Amino acid sequence: MKTSLQIIGMFVFLILASVGCSSDLSRTHRGDLLDDKVTTQRVHSALQRAGNDFQNIQVQTTNGVVVLNGTVATKQTRSRAEQIVRSVHRADGMENNLQVRK
Repeated sequence: MKTSLQIIGMFVFLILASVGCSSDLSRTHRGDLLDDKVTTQRVHSALQRAGNDFQNIQVQTTNGVVVLNGTVATKQTRSRAEQIVRSVHRADGMENNLQVRK
């Protein structure tokens, strides 16, 4: 009888443990949010170190995709910003929304 109760108890424990470990794939995990925040900080720091041409660039990362917004003086600066992002982050993707001032 004691062995049967132990087996039932173990079975219940395993069921509860597996339910507790399941995840909703539609939700963002804290690790993903932390990774995105770290990526944003690293890219922003690299752009700041690259010089004054990159001061008006905002960086946002969502689900590993780096998004650049803002204005730059030339097409070369826009391209260089992309290169900087790629050198800092092995991105899942990048969206360059930088506008060249006219």
